[in-house]
Amino acid sequence: MENEYSKVKVNNEIDFCSVTEQKVKATLEKAFMKARVSYFLRWEKPGFWSKIFGGGKDRIVFCINSAQLETADEVLKELGDIEGNVKMLRTKSNNMIGF
Repeated sequence: MENEYSKVKVNNEIDFCSVTEQKVKATLEKAFMKARVSYFLRWEKPGFWSKIFGGGKDRIVFCINSAQLETADEVLKELGDIEGNVKMLRTKSNNMIGF
């Protein structure tokens, strides 16, 4: 039996921020877990020209539920020492899962 909610597609993830350093990633993950912010990571490989001209590091994007944006902002403020290593995105996530 199908109910009215089974036809609704929910896409409420946002790309919150991105990092390139593993140490910053680990610190942010621990802080999110402690504050109970659900997230997932999307790894982006550097492009061709980035590899040639240096700066060819993997970029790790933290995607969170939009309902937890305030909590995630508070977590980041508490970790003031890593703010310079975090690029804020706050854009609608374009993660598509096909069935």
